[in-house]
Amino acid sequence: MMKTFSKRILVVFFLSFILFILTVPSYYLKISLEWGEEACCKSLPPGLPFILRFIHSVEQTPVEGEYMVAGGRIRQWEERVRSHNAGLPAEAPLNGRFIPGKDWMAVRGGGASFISIRYRVGDSCSGRNMLIIDGEEIELFRLYPGRILLIRAEKMSFAGRLLSRLF
Repeated sequence: MMKTFSKRILVVFFLSFILFILTVPSYYLKISLEWGEEACCKSLPPGLPFILRFIHSVEQTPVEGEYMVAGGRIRQWEERVRSHNAGLPAEAPLNGRFIPGKDWMAVRGGGASFISIRYRVGDSCSGRNMLIIDGEEIELFRLYPGRILLIRAEKMSFAGRLLSRLF
């Protein structure tokens, strides 16, 4: 009798665990084309940064913005540049700091946060925009040249994400 009861408890526990995993909400980085069609959706665990990189049109040097999702908003954590010319940041914003380095100069902090980012993508000649997330480099300039992308964080369960893709 006790063995049967223990087995039932174990089965209920595992079924509950699977249900929990399927329904626990998590954040996704959702990228849509300007008219709403989904272009890309990546799982975004808490604390995992993503980077938007482009080549500055005048300086022809890379500029990187590092972002994280917190509280449903996209927060700019850091902006990295190689020079101060042509409108690139040269000093820290309020509540931020400027960090000079050997290869990069960084502006960290400042509290900029966004519900969504409207992001204009260049092409292989100008911009060469990239999204870097969890070590994966996505060449936006090859996939969506000259397009406007809308980047936002969405909170959804795995099951909800799966159902939204089906319907």
